[in-house]
Amino acid sequence: MTAARCKPPVGLASALAEQGVAVADVLALANLPPRLLDVPGARLTVPDYFALWQAVGDASRDPAIGIRLAQALRADHTEPLFLAVFGAATVGAALATVAAYKRILTPETLDLSTSDALVTLVWRWPGERPPGVLVDAELAFLVEVARRATRVPDLAPRRIELTAETVNLAHHDYFRCPIHLGRPVTTIAFGAADAARPFLSHNPDLLRALLPYLEKRTPAAADDALARVRRAIADRLRGQRPTVDGVARDLAMSGRALQRQLHEHGTTFRRLLDEVRNEHARGYLAGTGFTDGEVAFLLGFTDPTSFHRAFRGWNGLSPSAYRRRSVVET
Repeated sequence: MTAARCKPPVGLASALAEQGVAVADVLALANLPPRLLDVPGARLTVPDYFALWQAVGDASRDPAIGIRLAQALRADHTEPLFLAVFGAATVGAALATVAAYKRILTPETLDLSTSDALVTLVWRWPGERPPGVLVDAELAFLVEVARRATRVPDLAPRRIELTAETVNLAHHDYFRCPIHLGRPVTTIAFGAADAARPFLSHNPDLLRALLPYLEKRTPAAADDALARVRRAIADRLRGQRPTVDGVARDLAMSGRALQRQLHEHGTTFRRLLDEVRNEHARGYLAGTGFTDGEVAFLLGFTDPTSFHRAFRGWNGLSPSAYRRRSVVET
């Protein structure tokens, strides 16, 4: 639940700006680094990811901000899943692509079911319920993609089910379907005829290239392997800087094999090392009385200056500023 597994959407900062929402206000409300959305490939824990989206709602004071952000969607040519969804053959195929590979970006489970009348997608998030603004954005993203890729602007789901007890008029105006409230899980259902509508953006050649890559990156294939590497790195954070060869020996493989495995899962040893160090650093600074020098030693830095420089690069503020902010919030 606390592993850093959630990737904020590329373009979220610009979409917020288009809606008149200050990114700095959102990140401050969420207690997140001020440069977070400028960091390519940044990942958040589930609680931090939920806090980010809750802050979007709080900062905007707009009950329909999740829908408006989806409407401000821009093509993200850097995210393979985005390309695969738009390259799908039909609305139903796009839903199946999201269900199969969404966990590359965020850890919810999406259950897809089909019948003669409906194609239904059900969200199951780990732990607590997600903020309503996040739910709205995810539902609206699917509807927006379907409308744009089919060029049918009035395409609508057959029904939506929400755990929320109330919605805004904007929800009904946008989704144009019955919305059932107070349900145990979030659900969206499309009629079979709409699910069969072809995507004008269908690109079979692109899909043939992307789908094997997405298969390798799905948590079912990657999480166990990457979790083992993270644990091995953490075990070696005892006053020394973990190395590729050292971690590889702990995992009973060669350094070259470890690097190849990480490359197949879309990451690098340096990136994982930075993520593990940053996670431990934030824990030490917020939860202990260790000096910056002691934290630097525990994380395998040669001196406090190197640690300060790395921490600022990860989080956009100094260790002392992070510690002060943590004290104020507790």
